[in-house]
Amino acid sequence: MRNTPIRADYTYSIEGNIIVIVDLDLGNRSVTNDIENVLADIRTDLGSLAGYSVIYRDSMGHWDAVSLVNDVVYFYPLNATEREKALSRFIPLVES
Repeated sequence: MRNTPIRADYTYSIEGNIIVIVDLDLGNRSVTNDIENVLADIRTDLGSLAGYSVIYRDSMGHWDAVSLVNDVVYFYPLNATEREKALSRFIPLVES
């Protein structure tokens, strides 16, 4: 868990080749608004994000996906509030 003032508070786990981030919504920045720093933190932990896909639960409890292309972050709504439903919608996208 990261708990630096102003930065997002979150946890993450690795499930196969998917990084699953959960915004803890403790009053600091949201994962959505701090995604560049969140991904940089995870990159520091893992060494590289190559080969990983990323989904996250935002501070409102909705699941979205993100991709990083040439240092630009793209957001993809998964229209799910349950983790399993988000994964079931996301996995076909990354397998195709």
